Amino acid sequence: MEFNKNKLVFWVIGGLILLSIVFLLITITNKNKESVKTGASWEVFKIWTFWNSMTDSLGFIDWFKNVNPDYKNREIVVENFTSYEDYTYTLMSALTSWKWPDLFVLNNNEKNTVFTNQILWLDPATINPNDFRKRYKGFFSDDLISTYSDSAWTTEFLIWMPVWYETLWIYYNRKYAKDSDLKNLASLNNIVSDLKNKYSDLIPIWIWNGSTVFDAQDIITQFFMLEWWVTWISNVNQSVLKSAISSYLLYGDTTWYNWYNSRFQELKDTKKDSIYLFSRWEVLMVVWYPSMLKKIKESGFSKSMLQVTPFPHYFSGGWTTLADYNYFVVNKDSTNIALANSIIAYLYSDAWATSFLSYNTDQLPALLSLESDKLQQKVDPDYTIILWDFYNEEYELSSFDKWIKNIYDKNIVSLLDTNVNNEDIFLQFKDSILCKVNKMLTFTNLWANCN
Repeated sequence: MEFNKNKLVFWVIGGLILLSIVFLLITITNKNKESVKTGASWEVFKIWTFWNSMTDSLGFIDWFKNVNPDYKNREIVVENFTSYEDYTYTLMSALTSWKWPDLFVLNNNEKNTVFTNQILWLDPATINPNDFRKRYKGFFSDDLISTYSDSAWTTEFLIWMPVWYETLWIYYNRKYAKDSDLKNLASLNNIVSDLKNKYSDLIPIWIWNGSTVFDAQDIITQFFMLEWWVTWISNVNQSVLKSAISSYLLYGDTTWYNWYNSRFQELKDTKKDSIYLFSRWEVLMVVWYPSMLKKIKESGFSKSMLQVTPFPHYFSGGWTTLADYNYFVVNKDSTNIALANSIIAYLYSDAWATSFLSYNTDQLPALLSLESDKLQQKVDPDYTIILWDFYNEEYELSSFDKWIKNIYDKNIVSLLDTNVNNEDIFLQFKDSILCKVNKMLTFTNLWANCN
């Protein structure tokens, strides 16, 4: 009997130990499963874009999964920002908080950004640089292909992937002007003068003060680029400044009878802008990018009276036109590099670019193969405007390096509002940006006061 009791105790203790071992194994297994779920194969793949880079994000994800069934059940999320400043600061915070996106976009007019060291160069096996040169417009290759060399070998890499680009246009009321009036800056100046003489109560063109003009920062930048192919802020010396700023401010000179400035304070006080006056036919020409058409349409502008033309140069041919675009980059810290490369390869395809441009009809195609078809399509079905209206083969396209885009854009608009044609003010502004660039990118002169 004593033996049976001891035997029973033994089996009870053994059973408890066995149950403990089973419970421990189950716990470990569940933890392993949870670990796998939160690892690279299960975590959400994030794409961050700025300013409508993927208008139909759900459509893009579905298109990608259709041609890449291995990722059919993978969760891919696209977040789009409408403010570049908000986008930049949020991205900086995300990278320091380990909550970064796997793919994100940057703007071409900020070459050496604070995110430069965060970018993973694209494997030539994914996108071959020589093939890229043949398929895309030439200025993209100048911007996006880089070379790595060491003692043993030299290799080219595509760093970033573009899909579209845009250039500045003049939107004009065809009752008062025609395309031949806007072929170069001399003819533009002539029509401005003629219109003011004929219609003393109207404003021929809305250029000058910055805060009530859409993208005034890029309009003045275009004037910089008309001065001997200036393509970055470092090239904007005193001679360039004097000529470019004088040309820009001419359109707000009241002695020239444009009378732009007569409505400036009114618009600031009422929080209105140039499109408001353009829709009322009180301003006859405005300058901006293709996406302005949406705002013009919302303002109720006449569908039969709107026309466009590329922003003119000093002469009919040659010179440099500002190109603006966002490009996709792979985050080097992504735990999903294979998926990132698959998406980049998809972005490189004609099928994806065609689908993207079908939703973004106001953007020029980066792929040469799409130009003949896309340039003949209407930007908006309610207007007679086609993309070809904004295209000039004689113009050389180029980026403009602003050093730090947020600081450049915000401060140069404020400078334009001062109504002072003072080159020294801009040179101080340029020195301030360079000072901040050195701190942010090279960590030099950290003690300096950049303001």
